Amino acid sequence: MTRNWNDIKWIFEPDGSLIDIYVQDVTLRKWERLIDFLNTNYDLRFGEDDSNQINKEHVVKYLSDATGEIEAKTLKIYLEGINVHCYFFLSDQIEFDIDPKEINSLIDFESIEYFMISISKLLNSQVTLTGESTPEFPLLKVDFNKNINKILTIDEANKLRENKNSFLSQLSLLKTKLQMKFFPNAFKDRLLRSANEVYTSIGKDKNVW
Repeated sequence: MTRNWNDIKWIFEPDGSLIDIYVQDVTLRKWERLIDFLNTNYDLRFGEDDSNQINKEHVVKYLSDATGEIEAKTLKIYLEGINVHCYFFLSDQIEFDIDPKEINSLIDFESIEYFMISISKLLNSQVTLTGESTPEFPLLKVDFNKNINKILTIDEANKLRENKNSFLSQLSLLKTKLQMKFFPNAFKDRLLRSANEVYTSIGKDKNVW
């Protein structure tokens, strides 16, 4: 698919927030398949000891744990010069995040897009790219088996913004607050907020498109 970087780059303009990738409505079995896939196909670092393999048993136990006693571990995937992070927040929602400052060209974007397509194909699931903590508003939607690969143009986003009932109004408010606060360390802020708030999944049926 031929794309024009000038039509895409607005999504990755740095504003102090992150870009998220979501797979909604998943099961532990899909998590296991994803872990096997990542271990086999990507250079990665897992946990504080920087293991180059994800400990699948540990992750499944952590995602299934109701006591809060199992140690949380983070994952970094090295993707063609782009760092993709995963924190294993929820058993029914897979979430990655990236710093938009690392997406500076069509080649960078295509690396992320291919990553999403591969996961969609593997899990037979829809995969979306969104603003930080806004799974309801996909900016890019990929579903390999349904032959869906659509990225919003800025004009399409502006039309949705005009709808007062759309989630984009909340997205704009969030980005404004982030710009005002100018987080020096967005990754740390994400972790601190998750420790103080109840973090719940959002089903894809709640997405605005």
